[in-house]
Amino acid sequence: MSGEQFPASETPTVALAKTASSRKARQDSVSSMETDDYVCIAPSTPLSQAIQAMNRDEGGCAIVCAADGSVVGIFTERDLLTKVVDQEIDLNAPVSNIMSPVVATLTSEATLGDAVAIMNDRGYRNVPLVKNGKLVGSISVFDVIGYLAESYPKTTMNLPPNPNQVMESTDGG
Repeated sequence: MSGEQFPASETPTVALAKTASSRKARQDSVSSMETDDYVCIAPSTPLSQAIQAMNRDEGGCAIVCAADGSVVGIFTERDLLTKVVDQEIDLNAPVSNIMSPVVATLTSEATLGDAVAIMNDRGYRNVPLVKNGKLVGSISVFDVIGYLAESYPKTTMNLPPNPNQVMESTDGG
């Protein structure tokens, strides 16, 4: 069960500022970003170890994979806060009891626009990347922000607070 996959041609779109840089950024491949900094754990991993693994990931999640490498779920900071904190939970229970099933993944061929659309539409902060149903990477909101800031510094730093607002000057961006 690798979840719902979105090839670039079928992903919902997100309205972004209509500049040449923003149009180019939406078409950049997610493989342009660092996608190999993820944590993968087995469904049988005890919750206490899953929490430790999640802490090692800067994106704040641990991707749960079956023995064959297929993505079966994800354990996120949100899961920790809503399902574990202040609950009577056995920390030796398998993470599969608490994880969220993965409902969307992307392929490495997906675009940054595809990733942002899924993150925005579904409220995800992390999206696993798969190839032939197997985990090959992961991207987070932090990865997207870092990539945009590095790749398009002038455009990123000069964005107005409201996308429909037109700035009178580029000073103080």
